[in-house]
Amino acid sequence: MKDITIRNATYMDAPAIKLLLEALGYAASTSILVGQLANDFDQGDHQVWVFELKKEVVGFIAVHFLPQLAFDGGVAIISYLSVDESIRTVDIAAVLEKHVAVQARARKCERIQVHCLDWRTPAHQFYLNQGYTEYPKYFTKRIAYGE
Repeated sequence: MKDITIRNATYMDAPAIKLLLEALGYAASTSILVGQLANDFDQGDHQVWVFELKKEVVGFIAVHFLPQLAFDGGVAIISYLSVDESIRTVDIAAVLEKHVAVQARARKCERIQVHCLDWRTPAHQFYLNQGYTEYPKYFTKRIAYGE
């Protein structure tokens, strides 16, 4: 692929990331994304990388690197991966996932995890094709903060 770049996201990428999140079904405000990208990500263990094609952001991946108490290696957790639907035939998602795998190895992670909702069957196949295995049981407890 010509004219491609994978780089750390900045707050200036918030509008493009907002559209890519909306394609996943998440409604995030640009102002929240600006704050998250400026303050919480690119802080070592929390990263967002964007994929630029001809200087346009067409995909992104967000990942968190965590230590594991009972294991020698850490774990990398992909929280979001989205690519512009109009160019999904180009293997941008695979390139972004491989970028995370390289970063995870460099940080001595022993695995990468991703949560993928039941109804996203094309995404399931993507992860299986990348060498992931299904690991059932994922529990979530929603809590209110700031009260």
